[in-house]
Amino acid sequence: MLSGISLMAIAISVMLSAVIRLLQIMQLHQRVAAGLTGIRELAELSGITEPRDLQDVFGPPGLNRVWSHLTLIAIARKRRMAGYFMTDHRLHWACLGVAPVAILIPHWITELFLIMAALIQAGAWLSASRLPK
Repeated sequence: MLSGISLMAIAISVMLSAVIRLLQIMQLHQRVAAGLTGIRELAELSGITEPRDLQDVFGPPGLNRVWSHLTLIAIARKRRMAGYFMTDHRLHWACLGVAPVAILIPHWITELFLIMAALIQAGAWLSASRLPK
């Protein structure tokens, strides 16, 4: 189905993208734990891209436009599909695991999983491009 060069290129791009997303998720979780949840962090964790919708769902921010009273559990309860694509660590770990398997076991099923992982990573980056600045 995929040639060797295209398989390697897709696998490497999926692995790099998943590692970057996992590092960003870790940074977001640290900022929420420290009580520094700004509009960009909240939008990325929840998948809600409109600032007015964020205020409707989570209430108004406190001083310095920060939601210091929110926890990761409270944000996860109101997460939308875009939030899952951007910040679900299990999804990105699965993508990270699929890439080497597709390289080591050349079969059409593993290649199909690799293509799905590439689409998931592309969806995460596309969703992240819609975040407020």
